[in-house]
Amino acid sequence: MAHNTTHRDQPDTTDAIDSTVENKRQRLNVVTQETRFVLIQNILSHPQQLPTLKELDYVNPSKSKSTIREHLEVLIEHGIVAERTLPKDQRKRDLPWRFYGLTDAGRELLEEMGLLGAEGTLQDMYEMLETTDEIEKYAQAPRPGNESKNEELTGSSALVAYIRDQKANTHSVGDQVSVATALYENGIEPDHDGLTRNEIAEQLAFEYSSRTVLNHLVDLDILEEFQPPGPSTYVISERRDQIINGEVEETVDEEIERLIDHMVAHMDDRIVPMDDGQPGDRVVIADGAGRTIRSILAEEFEVPSDDVESHLREGDRLTKLNRVVDAIEESEDIEKGDDYGRVIFRSPAYRYRLSEFGVSLAEDGLSVEG
Repeated sequence: MAHNTTHRDQPDTTDAIDSTVENKRQRLNVVTQETRFVLIQNILSHPQQLPTLKELDYVNPSKSKSTIREHLEVLIEHGIVAERTLPKDQRKRDLPWRFYGLTDAGRELLEEMGLLGAEGTLQDMYEMLETTDEIEKYAQAPRPGNESKNEELTGSSALVAYIRDQKANTHSVGDQVSVATALYENGIEPDHDGLTRNEIAEQLAFEYSSRTVLNHLVDLDILEEFQPPGPSTYVISERRDQIINGEVEETVDEEIERLIDHMVAHMDDRIVPMDDGQPGDRVVIADGAGRTIRSILAEEFEVPSDDVESHLREGDRLTKLNRVVDAIEESEDIEKGDDYGRVIFRSPAYRYRLSEFGVSLAEDGLSVEG
């Protein structure tokens, strides 16, 4: 199947290695935090290595249930632990159906760091633990089996499984899952016009940068990043708030003349010494206070005040216009008028939709083993 052809700068080998090492270091820091490391030991010691929140709460009496839940969420976010649930048709009212276990990536990290050596000892210790009837009932309750290893996942379940498998070491994997499933469930597919990054961000609450999240999904070929048909660049008159492709020069000339008219119209005849000036240093006051547009632009372009108009009308007028507006807006003495504005160039915002691969993944299914 053809994958997305969006080109991106590829990091060199050194950068890739450094990134991998940094990711491992961050995940190791997550794992070795005291409370989270205890929770991992609790998971390893459990007879089925899939404890419930109630069981974790029981073996950690010094921690509140909310604290345990918060640390579990951190482990899940970093791909160390996964929440597993029984299918709805297998759930019973008096038995648990939500459990927590190590991911393959989490187990590999622990093994690589030599943190699995005490697994057998932990399980032996659990057998000696005194439990209540309720906790024993929870420990013996049915768990999600390994049937999903061989079954075909379809729909958003397949998207979730693939993203979590491929991007388990990224902090934003939860946001990635949310975006992909939302687009799938809302039919944002290859024949759709797509959504901009801002439109997606308005509909979903991101914990991490929306740009980072979308880039990860594009890298997986689950999303297609594209620009809509039409001009590759739009020219916009800031004052008119209109696209002016094809009339750039005329608009720039008009804005320059409007600026000059505004500059001349708002000059005041009163001239006073500058605060820190020497005898003879003077500045024209505009609107009763502060410096004039003319004096600010004379300094900006390093030309005599009388030459400001001719300077604005010569050379690269577009650059000068935008530079002038910037200088005026940055000045503490002048309030920019509404009679003139920049002429700016904008590329259309990239849009995003599920790629053919993403749709195929959802519709044709995914073998977790594959």
